[in-house]
Amino acid sequence: MSVISVEQVGSFLGFNLPGESSQQKARLRALTIALQSDAAPTSLVSYNSSGIVALVGPLPSALAVAEELPDVPGCLILATQGGESGDTETREVAGRSVPIIYGQPKTVTGFLGKFSIVVARDDGEVDLAKALDLSGGYLDVVLDLSREPMLANEILPPGYFAPRGDNEALDQACQEIAELTGQFEKPRYVLYDPDICAHGSRGITGCRRCLEVCPADAIVTNGEKIEVAPHLCHGMGSCAAACPTGALAYAYPGRTDTLDSIRRAITTYRQETGIGPGLLFFDGAKGGPEVAASVAQLPDHVIPWKIEEAGSTGPEVWLSAMAYGASSVTVMTTAKTPVSVVSSITDQIGQVNAFLFGLGWNESLVDLVISQKLIGRLSDIATEALPNAKYATFGGMDEKRAVLRAAIDHLIGQAADLPTEIAMPSGSPFGEIQVDDEKCTMCMGCVSVCPTGAILDNKDRPCLSFIEWNCVQCSLCAQACPEQAIELIPRLLTDSNARMERRVLNE
Repeated sequence: MSVISVEQVGSFLGFNLPGESSQQKARLRALTIALQSDAAPTSLVSYNSSGIVALVGPLPSALAVAEELPDVPGCLILATQGGESGDTETREVAGRSVPIIYGQPKTVTGFLGKFSIVVARDDGEVDLAKALDLSGGYLDVVLDLSREPMLANEILPPGYFAPRGDNEALDQACQEIAELTGQFEKPRYVLYDPDICAHGSRGITGCRRCLEVCPADAIVTNGEKIEVAPHLCHGMGSCAAACPTGALAYAYPGRTDTLDSIRRAITTYRQETGIGPGLLFFDGAKGGPEVAASVAQLPDHVIPWKIEEAGSTGPEVWLSAMAYGASSVTVMTTAKTPVSVVSSITDQIGQVNAFLFGLGWNESLVDLVISQKLIGRLSDIATEALPNAKYATFGGMDEKRAVLRAAIDHLIGQAADLPTEIAMPSGSPFGEIQVDDEKCTMCMGCVSVCPTGAILDNKDRPCLSFIEWNCVQCSLCAQACPEQAIELIPRLLTDSNARMERRVLNE
Protein backbone atom coordinates (compact mmCIF):
# COMPACT_ATOMS: atom_id res chain seq x y z
CA MET A 1 0.00 0.00 0.00
CA SER A 2 1.59 3.25 -1.10
CA VAL A 3 1.62 6.40 0.98
CA ILE A 4 -0.40 8.16 -1.72
CA SER A 5 -3.15 5.56 -1.54
CA VAL A 6 -3.41 5.84 2.23
CA GLU A 7 -3.54 9.61 1.94
CA GLN A 8 -6.31 9.38 -0.64
CA VAL A 9 -8.39 7.25 1.68
CA GLY A 10 -7.73 9.55 4.63
CA SER A 11 -8.68 12.59 2.56
CA PHE A 12 -11.94 10.97 1.47
CA LEU A 13 -12.95 9.81 4.94
CA GLY A 14 -11.64 12.77 6.91
CA PHE A 15 -9.59 10.48 9.17
CA ASN A 16 -6.97 7.74 8.89
CA LEU A 17 -7.77 4.05 9.16
CA PRO A 18 -5.36 1.60 10.79
CA GLY A 19 -3.52 -0.67 8.35
CA GLU A 20 -1.77 -3.31 10.40
CA SER A 21 -3.81 -6.51 10.17
CA SER A 22 -4.53 -8.28 6.89
CA GLN A 23 -8.19 -7.24 7.02
CA GLN A 24 -7.26 -3.63 7.75
CA LYS A 25 -4.93 -3.62 4.76
CA ALA A 26 -7.65 -5.15 2.61
CA ARG A 27 -10.07 -2.45 3.74
CA LEU A 28 -7.61 0.29 2.77
CA ARG A 29 -7.04 -1.41 -0.56
CA ALA A 30 -10.79 -1.68 -1.16
CA LEU A 31 -11.28 2.01 -0.51
CA THR A 32 -8.34 2.93 -2.71
CA ILE A 33 -9.75 0.92 -5.62
CA ALA A 34 -13.20 2.40 -5.01
CA LEU A 35 -11.92 5.96 -5.22
CA GLN A 36 -9.99 5.58 -8.47
CA SER A 37 -12.67 7.24 -10.61
CA ASP A 38 -13.71 10.86 -10.29
CA ALA A 39 -17.38 11.55 -9.68
CA ALA A 40 -19.27 13.34 -12.44
CA PRO A 41 -19.52 17.04 -11.57
CA THR A 42 -22.80 18.66 -10.68
CA SER A 43 -23.79 22.25 -11.40
CA LEU A 44 -23.40 24.98 -8.82
CA VAL A 45 -25.80 27.30 -7.02
CA SER A 46 -24.56 30.84 -6.35
CA TYR A 47 -25.26 33.37 -3.60
CA ASN A 48 -24.32 37.04 -3.69
CA SER A 49 -24.23 38.93 -0.40
CA SER A 50 -23.42 42.57 0.28
CA GLY A 51 -23.26 41.77 3.99
CA ILE A 52 -26.28 43.85 5.10
CA VAL A 53 -27.54 42.27 8.33
CA ALA A 54 -31.06 42.63 9.69
CA LEU A 55 -31.29 42.18 13.47
CA VAL A 56 -34.82 41.24 14.50
CA GLY A 57 -35.89 41.32 18.14
CA PRO A 58 -36.20 43.53 21.23
CA LEU A 59 -34.29 46.79 20.81
CA PRO A 60 -31.88 46.35 23.77
CA SER A 61 -30.84 42.90 22.54
CA ALA A 62 -30.45 44.07 18.95
CA LEU A 63 -28.31 47.06 19.95
CA ALA A 64 -26.05 44.83 22.04
CA VAL A 65 -25.56 42.44 19.14
CA ALA A 66 -24.91 45.30 16.72
CA GLU A 67 -21.96 46.22 18.94
CA GLU A 68 -20.57 42.73 18.28
CA LEU A 69 -20.73 43.11 14.49
CA PRO A 70 -18.38 46.03 13.83
CA ASP A 71 -16.91 44.52 10.68
CA VAL A 72 -20.06 43.78 8.68
CA PRO A 73 -20.71 46.26 5.85
CA GLY A 74 -24.11 47.31 7.16
CA CYS A 75 -26.57 46.67 9.94
CA LEU A 76 -30.21 47.56 10.58
CA ILE A 77 -32.68 46.71 13.31
CA LEU A 78 -36.31 45.62 13.22
CA ALA A 79 -37.23 46.31 16.83
CA THR A 80 -40.14 44.21 18.07
CA GLN A 81 -40.05 45.93 21.48
CA GLY A 82 -38.83 49.28 22.77
CA GLY A 83 -40.84 51.74 20.69
CA GLU A 84 -44.11 52.52 18.93
CA SER A 85 -45.01 50.45 15.89
CA GLY A 86 -44.34 52.44 12.74
CA ASP A 87 -41.71 54.71 14.28
CA THR A 88 -38.21 54.92 12.82
CA GLU A 89 -34.95 56.36 14.08
CA THR A 90 -31.20 56.13 13.61
CA ARG A 91 -28.61 55.48 16.31
CA GLU A 92 -24.86 55.47 16.40
CA VAL A 93 -23.60 51.97 17.21
CA ALA A 94 -19.92 50.99 17.12
CA GLY A 95 -19.10 54.15 15.19
CA ARG A 96 -21.71 53.86 12.47
CA SER A 97 -25.33 54.79 11.86
CA VAL A 98 -27.83 51.98 12.39
CA PRO A 99 -31.38 52.53 11.11
CA ILE A 100 -34.13 51.23 13.38
CA ILE A 101 -37.70 50.51 12.41
CA TYR A 102 -40.31 49.47 14.97
CA GLY A 103 -42.88 46.80 14.16
CA GLN A 104 -43.65 43.11 14.09
CA PRO A 105 -42.34 40.78 11.36
CA LYS A 106 -45.23 39.20 9.49
CA THR A 107 -43.35 37.08 6.98
CA VAL A 108 -39.76 36.34 6.09
CA THR A 109 -38.75 34.66 2.85
CA GLY A 110 -35.55 34.10 0.94
CA PHE A 111 -31.97 33.08 1.53
CA LEU A 112 -28.47 34.51 1.80
CA GLY A 113 -28.31 37.71 -0.25
CA LYS A 114 -32.03 37.77 -1.03
CA PHE A 115 -34.17 37.97 2.11
CA SER A 116 -37.45 39.86 2.30
CA ILE A 117 -39.13 40.73 5.59
CA VAL A 118 -42.67 42.09 5.57
CA VAL A 119 -43.36 44.19 8.66
CA ALA A 120 -46.81 44.68 10.16
CA ARG A 121 -47.22 48.24 11.47
CA ASP A 122 -50.15 50.31 12.63
CA ASP A 123 -50.16 52.10 9.28
CA GLY A 124 -50.11 48.86 7.26
CA GLU A 125 -47.59 46.38 5.94
CA VAL A 126 -44.21 47.34 4.54
CA ASP A 127 -41.26 45.52 3.01
CA LEU A 128 -38.33 46.25 5.30
CA ALA A 129 -35.62 46.50 2.65
CA LYS A 130 -37.72 48.69 0.39
CA ALA A 131 -38.82 50.89 3.28
CA LEU A 132 -35.18 51.59 4.06
CA ASP A 133 -34.36 52.02 0.35
CA LEU A 134 -31.66 49.36 0.40
CA SER A 135 -29.70 48.86 -2.80
CA GLY A 136 -31.05 45.80 -4.61
CA GLY A 137 -34.21 45.74 -2.52
CA TYR A 138 -33.20 42.76 -0.37
CA LEU A 139 -31.56 41.95 2.95
CA ASP A 140 -28.48 39.75 2.87
CA VAL A 141 -28.46 38.15 6.33
CA VAL A 142 -31.10 37.81 9.05
CA LEU A 143 -30.22 37.35 12.73
CA ASP A 144 -33.45 36.55 14.52
CA LEU A 145 -33.09 37.32 18.24
CA SER A 146 -36.61 36.26 19.16
CA ARG A 147 -37.14 33.41 21.60
CA GLU A 148 -39.62 32.02 19.06
CA PRO A 149 -38.04 32.62 15.63
CA MET A 150 -40.02 33.74 12.62
CA LEU A 151 -39.06 30.55 10.80
CA ALA A 152 -39.56 27.16 12.42
CA ASN A 153 -37.94 24.92 9.78
CA GLU A 154 -35.79 22.09 11.09
CA ILE A 155 -33.03 23.50 8.89
CA LEU A 156 -33.04 27.25 8.36
CA PRO A 157 -32.24 28.96 5.05
CA PRO A 158 -28.59 29.83 4.39
CA GLY A 159 -27.96 33.25 5.91
CA TYR A 160 -30.73 33.00 8.53
CA PHE A 161 -29.69 32.58 12.16
CA ALA A 162 -31.93 31.96 15.16
CA PRO A 163 -29.97 31.31 18.39
CA ARG A 164 -33.16 31.20 20.54
CA GLY A 165 -31.52 32.89 23.51
CA ASP A 166 -28.50 30.56 23.49
CA ASN A 167 -25.42 32.74 24.04
CA GLU A 168 -23.04 30.18 22.59
CA ALA A 169 -25.18 29.86 19.46
CA LEU A 170 -25.34 33.66 19.23
CA ASP A 171 -21.55 33.96 19.39
CA GLN A 172 -21.20 31.31 16.70
CA ALA A 173 -23.75 33.11 14.53
CA CYS A 174 -21.88 36.41 14.85
CA GLN A 175 -18.64 34.72 13.80
CA GLU A 176 -20.28 33.19 10.74
CA ILE A 177 -22.09 36.40 9.79
CA ALA A 178 -18.78 38.28 9.74
CA GLU A 179 -17.70 36.02 6.86
CA LEU A 180 -20.89 36.27 4.78
CA THR A 181 -19.95 39.06 2.39
CA GLY A 182 -19.17 38.23 -1.22
CA GLN A 183 -20.07 35.47 -3.65
CA PHE A 184 -20.56 31.90 -2.46
CA GLU A 185 -21.26 28.64 -4.25
CA LYS A 186 -22.52 25.21 -3.32
CA PRO A 187 -23.40 22.09 -5.32
CA ARG A 188 -26.85 21.65 -6.80
CA TYR A 189 -27.64 18.64 -4.65
CA VAL A 190 -30.87 17.44 -6.21
CA LEU A 191 -32.06 17.07 -9.80
CA TYR A 192 -35.74 16.87 -10.74
CA ASP A 193 -37.37 15.17 -13.72
CA PRO A 194 -41.01 16.29 -13.86
CA ASP A 195 -41.83 13.77 -16.59
CA ILE A 196 -41.76 10.85 -14.14
CA CYS A 197 -43.09 12.67 -11.07
CA ALA A 198 -46.13 11.09 -9.41
CA HIS A 199 -47.14 14.15 -7.40
CA GLY A 200 -50.31 14.99 -9.29
CA SER A 201 -52.37 14.70 -12.42
CA ARG A 202 -55.51 16.43 -13.72
CA GLY A 203 -55.93 18.46 -10.55
CA ILE A 204 -55.55 15.48 -8.21
CA THR A 205 -52.70 15.21 -5.71
CA GLY A 206 -50.95 11.87 -5.34
CA CYS A 207 -47.44 11.29 -4.02
CA ARG A 208 -46.24 13.73 -1.35
CA ARG A 209 -43.24 11.81 -0.04
CA CYS A 210 -40.65 14.48 -0.83
CA LEU A 211 -42.77 17.28 0.61
CA GLU A 212 -43.19 15.36 3.85
CA VAL A 213 -39.51 14.62 4.45
CA CYS A 214 -37.69 17.82 3.44
CA PRO A 215 -36.42 19.47 6.66
CA ALA A 216 -35.60 22.75 4.92
CA ASP A 217 -39.00 23.37 3.31
CA ALA A 218 -37.12 23.61 0.02
CA ILE A 219 -39.80 21.71 -1.93
CA VAL A 220 -43.21 23.13 -2.73
CA THR A 221 -46.14 21.88 -4.74
CA ASN A 222 -46.60 23.60 -8.08
CA GLY A 223 -49.89 22.33 -9.38
CA GLU A 224 -49.40 18.80 -10.63
CA LYS A 225 -45.63 18.88 -10.13
CA ILE A 226 -43.27 19.96 -7.40
CA GLU A 227 -40.59 22.61 -7.40
CA VAL A 228 -37.22 22.44 -5.67
CA ALA A 229 -35.73 25.73 -4.46
CA PRO A 230 -31.99 25.11 -4.94
CA HIS A 231 -30.96 28.06 -2.76
CA LEU A 232 -32.94 26.65 0.18
CA CYS A 233 -31.83 23.04 -0.34
CA HIS A 234 -29.19 21.81 2.11
CA GLY A 235 -28.67 18.47 0.40
CA MET A 236 -30.18 16.30 3.13
CA GLY A 237 -31.17 13.84 0.41
CA SER A 238 -34.22 12.34 2.09
CA CYS A 239 -36.42 13.60 -0.76
CA ALA A 240 -34.47 11.62 -3.35
CA ALA A 241 -34.34 8.53 -1.14
CA ALA A 242 -38.10 8.64 -0.59
CA CYS A 243 -39.03 9.43 -4.21
CA PRO A 244 -40.64 6.26 -5.63
CA THR A 245 -40.01 6.96 -9.31
CA GLY A 246 -36.58 8.58 -9.25
CA ALA A 247 -37.99 11.94 -10.36
CA LEU A 248 -35.82 13.42 -7.62
CA ALA A 249 -32.22 12.23 -7.79
CA TYR A 250 -29.27 13.06 -5.58
CA ALA A 251 -26.50 14.58 -7.68
CA TYR A 252 -23.56 15.01 -5.28
CA PRO A 253 -22.47 12.37 -6.07
CA GLY A 254 -24.88 10.85 -8.54
CA ARG A 255 -26.37 7.38 -8.24
CA THR A 256 -24.16 5.84 -10.93
CA ASP A 257 -20.94 7.03 -9.31
CA THR A 258 -22.06 5.91 -5.86
CA LEU A 259 -23.00 2.42 -7.02
CA ASP A 260 -19.85 1.89 -9.06
CA SER A 261 -17.64 3.01 -6.17
CA ILE A 262 -19.22 0.83 -3.51
CA ARG A 263 -19.26 -2.14 -5.91
CA ARG A 264 -15.50 -1.81 -6.37
CA ALA A 265 -14.96 -1.50 -2.62
CA ILE A 266 -17.09 -4.51 -1.68
CA THR A 267 -15.74 -6.69 -4.50
CA THR A 268 -12.11 -5.88 -3.69
CA TYR A 269 -12.56 -6.61 -0.01
CA ARG A 270 -14.29 -9.93 -0.66
CA GLN A 271 -11.63 -11.00 -3.15
CA GLU A 272 -8.81 -10.27 -0.73
CA THR A 273 -10.36 -11.67 2.45
CA GLY A 274 -13.16 -14.03 1.47
CA ILE A 275 -15.34 -12.09 3.90
CA GLY A 276 -18.41 -9.99 3.23
CA PRO A 277 -17.73 -6.47 4.53
CA GLY A 278 -20.20 -4.41 6.46
CA LEU A 279 -20.80 -0.99 4.91
CA LEU A 280 -21.09 2.02 7.21
CA PHE A 281 -22.58 5.18 5.69
CA PHE A 282 -21.86 8.38 7.61
CA ASP A 283 -22.07 12.05 6.70
CA GLY A 284 -18.71 13.74 6.67
CA ALA A 285 -19.50 17.03 8.40
CA LYS A 286 -21.47 15.79 11.40
CA GLY A 287 -20.73 12.08 11.54
CA GLY A 288 -17.10 12.11 10.44
CA PRO A 289 -15.63 13.39 13.73
CA GLU A 290 -17.66 10.84 15.68
CA VAL A 291 -16.50 7.92 13.52
CA ALA A 292 -12.94 9.23 13.74
CA ALA A 293 -13.13 9.24 17.53
CA SER A 294 -14.09 5.55 17.50
CA VAL A 295 -11.94 4.38 14.60
CA ALA A 296 -9.70 2.23 16.81
CA GLN A 297 -12.75 0.18 17.85
CA LEU A 298 -14.17 -0.09 14.33
CA PRO A 299 -14.31 -3.78 13.34
CA ASP A 300 -11.81 -4.61 10.62
CA HIS A 301 -14.52 -5.96 8.29
CA VAL A 302 -16.55 -2.73 8.38
CA ILE A 303 -15.85 -0.29 5.54
CA PRO A 304 -16.70 3.30 6.51
CA TRP A 305 -18.16 5.24 3.59
CA LYS A 306 -18.53 9.00 3.70
CA ILE A 307 -21.62 10.51 2.11
CA GLU A 308 -22.73 14.12 1.92
CA GLU A 309 -25.65 13.62 4.32
CA ALA A 310 -27.09 10.68 6.25
CA GLY A 311 -30.26 10.72 4.16
CA SER A 312 -28.59 10.90 0.76
CA THR A 313 -28.62 7.16 0.06
CA GLY A 314 -31.73 5.04 -0.14
CA PRO A 315 -33.12 1.56 -0.81
CA GLU A 316 -31.63 1.16 -4.28
CA VAL A 317 -28.12 1.79 -2.92
CA TRP A 318 -28.53 -0.39 0.19
CA LEU A 319 -30.01 -3.32 -1.73
CA SER A 320 -27.33 -3.02 -4.40
CA ALA A 321 -24.66 -3.15 -1.69
CA MET A 322 -26.19 -6.37 -0.38
CA ALA A 323 -26.32 -7.78 -3.91
CA TYR A 324 -22.65 -6.87 -4.45
CA GLY A 325 -21.74 -8.94 -1.39
CA ALA A 326 -21.92 -6.69 1.65
CA SER A 327 -22.76 -8.55 4.85
CA SER A 328 -24.76 -5.59 6.13
CA VAL A 329 -25.47 -1.92 5.59
CA THR A 330 -25.53 0.55 8.47
CA VAL A 331 -26.58 4.19 8.19
CA MET A 332 -25.26 6.35 11.01
CA THR A 333 -27.04 9.47 12.21
CA THR A 334 -26.02 11.94 14.90
CA ALA A 335 -27.80 14.13 17.40
CA LYS A 336 -27.68 16.87 14.75
CA THR A 337 -29.47 14.87 12.06
CA PRO A 338 -32.92 16.42 11.51
CA VAL A 339 -35.78 14.41 13.00
CA SER A 340 -37.58 14.30 9.65
CA VAL A 341 -34.50 12.80 8.00
CA VAL A 342 -34.16 10.15 10.71
CA SER A 343 -37.84 9.33 10.31
CA SER A 344 -37.48 9.00 6.55
CA ILE A 345 -34.42 6.75 6.85
CA THR A 346 -36.28 4.61 9.39
CA ASP A 347 -39.22 4.17 7.01
CA GLN A 348 -36.96 3.29 4.07
CA ILE A 349 -34.99 0.79 6.14
CA GLY A 350 -38.24 -0.77 7.32
CA GLN A 351 -39.26 -1.35 3.72
CA VAL A 352 -35.89 -2.85 2.76
CA ASN A 353 -35.79 -5.17 5.75
CA ALA A 354 -39.37 -6.30 5.14
CA PHE A 355 -38.22 -7.46 1.71
CA LEU A 356 -35.07 -9.16 3.03
CA PHE A 357 -36.97 -10.81 5.87
CA GLY A 358 -39.50 -12.05 3.34
CA LEU A 359 -36.63 -13.82 1.59
CA GLY A 360 -35.74 -15.56 4.84
CA TRP A 361 -32.84 -13.40 5.98
CA ASN A 362 -32.14 -11.43 9.12
CA GLU A 363 -34.60 -8.55 9.44
CA SER A 364 -31.87 -6.09 10.47
CA LEU A 365 -29.30 -6.55 7.71
CA VAL A 366 -29.86 -2.89 6.91
CA ASP A 367 -29.81 -0.84 10.07
CA LEU A 368 -29.92 2.68 11.44
CA VAL A 369 -27.69 3.58 14.37
CA ILE A 370 -27.07 6.83 16.20
CA SER A 371 -23.41 7.67 16.61
CA GLN A 372 -23.33 7.18 20.39
CA LYS A 373 -24.23 3.51 19.94
CA LEU A 374 -22.08 2.93 16.86
CA ILE A 375 -19.40 0.59 18.16
CA GLY A 376 -21.76 -1.59 20.15
CA ARG A 377 -23.91 -2.11 17.06
CA LEU A 378 -21.05 -2.73 14.63
CA SER A 379 -19.41 -5.28 16.90
CA ASP A 380 -22.42 -7.53 16.35
CA ILE A 381 -22.32 -7.42 12.56
CA ALA A 382 -21.84 -10.79 10.93
CA THR A 383 -19.36 -11.25 8.12
CA GLU A 384 -21.58 -13.42 5.93
CA ALA A 385 -25.19 -12.39 5.44
CA LEU A 386 -25.88 -14.50 2.36
CA PRO A 387 -23.89 -17.75 2.64
CA ASN A 388 -22.95 -19.48 -0.63
CA ALA A 389 -24.43 -16.61 -2.59
CA LYS A 390 -23.45 -15.38 -6.01
CA TYR A 391 -22.67 -11.70 -6.07
CA ALA A 392 -24.00 -9.13 -8.49
CA THR A 393 -21.79 -7.34 -10.99
CA PHE A 394 -24.24 -4.87 -12.52
CA GLY A 395 -22.87 -1.39 -12.94
CA GLY A 396 -24.25 1.87 -11.70
CA MET A 397 -27.33 3.24 -13.42
CA ASP A 398 -29.04 6.61 -13.20
CA GLU A 399 -32.58 5.23 -13.34
CA LYS A 400 -33.72 4.39 -9.82
CA ARG A 401 -36.33 1.79 -10.70
CA ALA A 402 -33.85 -0.01 -12.97
CA VAL A 403 -31.35 -0.22 -10.11
CA LEU A 404 -34.03 -1.46 -7.74
CA ARG A 405 -35.12 -4.12 -10.19
CA ALA A 406 -31.56 -5.34 -10.76
CA ALA A 407 -30.83 -5.55 -7.03
CA ILE A 408 -34.18 -7.11 -6.11
CA ASP A 409 -34.02 -9.72 -8.87
CA HIS A 410 -30.48 -10.67 -7.89
CA LEU A 411 -31.29 -11.03 -4.19
CA ILE A 412 -34.42 -13.03 -4.94
CA GLY A 413 -32.25 -15.36 -7.00
CA GLN A 414 -30.12 -16.10 -3.91
CA ALA A 415 -33.03 -17.02 -1.63
CA ALA A 416 -33.46 -20.67 -0.71
CA ASP A 417 -37.22 -20.81 -0.22
CA LEU A 418 -39.20 -18.20 -2.10
CA PRO A 419 -42.72 -17.10 -1.21
CA THR A 420 -44.94 -16.02 -4.08
CA GLU A 421 -45.19 -12.51 -2.70
CA ILE A 422 -43.79 -10.44 0.15
CA ALA A 423 -46.07 -8.15 2.12
CA MET A 424 -44.59 -4.66 2.26
CA PRO A 425 -45.21 -1.84 4.75
CA SER A 426 -47.62 0.96 3.96
CA GLY A 427 -45.87 3.65 1.95
CA SER A 428 -43.69 1.23 0.01
CA PRO A 429 -43.25 2.05 -3.68
CA PHE A 430 -44.22 -1.48 -4.76
CA GLY A 431 -47.59 -3.15 -4.95
CA GLU A 432 -50.76 -3.83 -6.84
CA ILE A 433 -54.17 -2.28 -7.13
CA GLN A 434 -57.35 -4.28 -6.76
CA VAL A 435 -60.42 -3.17 -8.70
CA ASP A 436 -63.94 -4.02 -7.55
CA ASP A 437 -65.49 -5.05 -10.87
CA GLU A 438 -69.00 -4.63 -9.47
CA LYS A 439 -68.31 -0.93 -8.86
CA CYS A 440 -66.00 -0.19 -11.79
CA THR A 441 -67.73 1.40 -14.80
CA MET A 442 -64.63 1.29 -17.02
CA CYS A 443 -64.53 5.09 -17.22
CA MET A 444 -60.73 4.94 -17.54
CA GLY A 445 -60.22 7.86 -15.18
CA CYS A 446 -57.50 5.85 -13.45
CA VAL A 447 -55.68 5.33 -16.74
CA SER A 448 -55.68 9.04 -17.49
CA VAL A 449 -54.00 9.99 -14.20
CA CYS A 450 -51.49 7.14 -13.79
CA PRO A 451 -48.04 8.78 -14.10
CA THR A 452 -46.01 5.61 -14.56
CA GLY A 453 -47.93 3.57 -17.12
CA ALA A 454 -48.96 0.98 -14.55
CA ILE A 455 -52.67 1.15 -15.50
CA LEU A 456 -53.52 0.72 -19.17
CA ASP A 457 -56.57 0.70 -21.39
CA ASN A 458 -57.18 -1.21 -24.62
CA LYS A 459 -57.91 0.49 -27.92
CA ASP A 460 -59.85 -2.48 -29.26
CA ARG A 461 -62.22 -3.25 -26.39
CA PRO A 462 -63.20 -2.03 -22.90
CA CYS A 463 -60.39 -3.48 -20.82
CA LEU A 464 -58.42 -2.30 -17.81
CA SER A 465 -54.90 -3.75 -17.51
CA PHE A 466 -52.08 -3.44 -15.01
CA ILE A 467 -48.27 -3.82 -14.94
CA GLU A 468 -47.38 -4.26 -11.29
CA TRP A 469 -43.71 -3.25 -11.44
CA ASN A 470 -44.66 0.14 -12.84
CA CYS A 471 -46.93 0.91 -9.88
CA VAL A 472 -45.42 3.17 -7.19
CA GLN A 473 -48.53 3.23 -4.98
CA CYS A 474 -49.00 6.97 -5.45
CA SER A 475 -52.81 6.69 -4.97
CA LEU A 476 -53.70 8.96 -7.91
CA CYS A 477 -55.83 6.20 -9.43
CA ALA A 478 -57.78 5.57 -6.22
CA GLN A 479 -58.46 9.28 -5.77
CA ALA A 480 -59.52 9.70 -9.39
CA CYS A 481 -61.98 6.79 -9.30
CA PRO A 482 -65.53 8.20 -8.99
CA GLU A 483 -66.87 4.81 -7.87
CA GLN A 484 -64.15 4.28 -5.21
CA ALA A 485 -63.51 0.90 -6.75
CA ILE A 486 -59.71 0.86 -6.33
CA GLU A 487 -57.71 -0.38 -3.35
CA LEU A 488 -53.91 -0.16 -3.01
CA ILE A 489 -52.08 -3.27 -1.78
CA PRO A 490 -48.35 -2.81 -0.99
CA ARG A 491 -46.45 -6.00 -1.82
CA LEU A 492 -43.60 -7.35 -3.90
CA LEU A 493 -43.98 -10.34 -6.21
CA THR A 494 -40.90 -12.55 -6.24
CA ASP A 495 -41.46 -13.69 -9.83
CA SER A 496 -39.87 -11.02 -12.02
CA ASN A 497 -41.95 -12.00 -15.04
CA ALA A 498 -45.16 -11.74 -13.04
CA ARG A 499 -44.11 -8.27 -11.90
CA MET A 500 -43.50 -7.15 -15.47
CA GLU A 501 -46.39 -8.81 -17.29
CA ARG A 502 -49.56 -7.03 -18.32
CA ARG A 503 -52.60 -8.55 -16.66
CA VAL A 504 -56.30 -7.73 -16.89
CA LEU A 505 -57.98 -6.08 -13.90
CA ASN A 506 -61.43 -5.70 -15.42
CA GLU A 507 -63.08 -6.10 -18.80
